[in-house]
Amino acid sequence: MFSEPDDPDVRERMHAAFTNAAVRLGCSLISGAAKTWGHNGRTLGAPVTTSNGKAWLRVLEVPLGKEGGKLWTGTEEAATTLPMDIPRPRLLDSVDWAHEPYANRAELSTYVMAPVCSSSPDLTGHIALPGPWWSRLRWATETVATTPVPEGRPHVITQDYIHRTIPRYLGDTGVDTTVRHWTLAHGDLHWANLTGPDLTILDWEGFGPGPHGFDAAHLHAHSLPVPELAARVRDVFTDILETPEGRLAELVVAAILLQAADRDPVHARLAPHVRQNAQRLLAY
Repeated sequence: MFSEPDDPDVRERMHAAFTNAAVRLGCSLISGAAKTWGHNGRTLGAPVTTSNGKAWLRVLEVPLGKEGGKLWTGTEEAATTLPMDIPRPRLLDSVDWAHEPYANRAELSTYVMAPVCSSSPDLTGHIALPGPWWSRLRWATETVATTPVPEGRPHVITQDYIHRTIPRYLGDTGVDTTVRHWTLAHGDLHWANLTGPDLTILDWEGFGPGPHGFDAAHLHAHSLPVPELAARVRDVFTDILETPEGRLAELVVAAILLQAADRDPVHARLAPHVRQNAQRLLAY
């Protein structure tokens, strides 16, 4: 999904962690299978074989002492919190270990046959998705939003962050940035985390309470480079996005993406589209 990290130490460390994880969980990398990097080399995943068939192995690294945070526990908490009929991989097994100065968590999940809608979080071209796919996506996000928040689950984004970041990246908007309606969200809904034409929603590590409409706003922002897809997202979620709460969620997402624009090429590509959409939102 993201590029291989430039730092050779990170690459070597994560490949070693993946091999370690495969041994601990009794699986093996499929010959010739490509590995998938997460943002800044924080995660590494690939298809593997187990005694029960094909699965997906993903390894997360954090500094020692930082384990147990939102991303560390997200997949496991999502597995125990969300209704089973939400289309997502099933967590099969996990294991943790530490090696100074880092800690790792490995998660073995069911393998998803359908391909991702995009190899990158943003869209670079039109994709055709059937009507039932959109209906199922809407149902799934609504089901997540109406699921009670598990006790102690960290927010996708904090109120303090929103108060600071919107003025910094969008200027003096005159908008009240206080979120009054928080609902459970996937937190990273974009095209590399969605499969088609059969819908599966991937990567639940960051799920938690977010501003109501956050998932719809996040997916819409990542659709902006392809106007017809952005319009379809907006149509599917119009009753959410075309409200004061939805507008604030879009501004929150815009500020988040603009903050990241100097750090990686995906957000840099999105930045001009996001700025233009933010200007549209602030014009009314």
